[in-house]
Amino acid sequence: MPSDEKLLEHVKGALLACYKAVIGKGAEGKTEVETEIDMKTVGDLAASEALVGYFNSSGLPVVLYTEELEKPMLLSGSPVYSVIGDEIDGTYNFHRGMGMLPHGSIVGVSASKNPKLNEFVCSGFLEFNSGNLFYAVKGKGGYVIEKWAKGGKSVAKLVTSGKKSVEDLNKVMFDFYMLSDLSKPLIEFGKEKGDVGSFAGHVALLANGTVDLFISGDNCKNPNKLKTGEEIGPLYLLVKESGGAVLDWRGNDLGPEEVGLDRKKVFHLIVAASEELGKKVASKMSEIPEIDAYMAAKGL
Repeated sequence: MPSDEKLLEHVKGALLACYKAVIGKGAEGKTEVETEIDMKTVGDLAASEALVGYFNSSGLPVVLYTEELEKPMLLSGSPVYSVIGDEIDGTYNFHRGMGMLPHGSIVGVSASKNPKLNEFVCSGFLEFNSGNLFYAVKGKGGYVIEKWAKGGKSVAKLVTSGKKSVEDLNKVMFDFYMLSDLSKPLIEFGKEKGDVGSFAGHVALLANGTVDLFISGDNCKNPNKLKTGEEIGPLYLLVKESGGAVLDWRGNDLGPEEVGLDRKKVFHLIVAASEELGKKVASKMSEIPEIDAYMAAKGL
């Protein structure tokens, strides 16, 4: 079986293939295409084709799950690995952001056919504007190579801010699209609050210590929004290997949860610079009447 490092090379190769396919489309790539689910562009389709093409020719026995594929794609008669990804995370940023808002591809590899969040061997996020590559290998840490897609080679270790106190929170990111009206009672957290419009962008900034906390949920008012784990599945590893934690709104580690991409599984997330911080935030959230009522209604 391939080593973890060899699997990481496949993650990098797949991410680069997506990047080149999207960049190669030029302005046409940002053109929106008709879809019944959320939002899609020509670039998303190009990245999806590139991702399938890469793993088809990789020789790895895999089953591929992504946001754009309507169902899991078997690329081997007897798959050994699951590859899970998002062709372009932050599609709206890509479509309308004029190169100023984060977006890019996410890819992760697990040696399980039905992976749990804590079963990924390696994963990566390639941010297209900067060319920065954020990646992690289980048990070996999280790293960033700035401008990697543009020839950068300098590797730096990713370390979260390590914040442990709610009162000490500085920058906090909220997934306003997925939180909707729940955002209002939650913005008590942090001194500086925002949303960069990319799940992976938020996670990368947290892993790098720029952001202390990121909260997302399943309260989106768009009924066509996909409720999947193509983002947090691979990125759980990046957070953990950088010293952070990924918890549910009750403060439980989400690692043992199955990604459930084929079932469009829902996740309510607290991504924190430390486990201690995440648990304190969860405790504070349960004291907010609107949040407590929402969790009770959802059976959380």
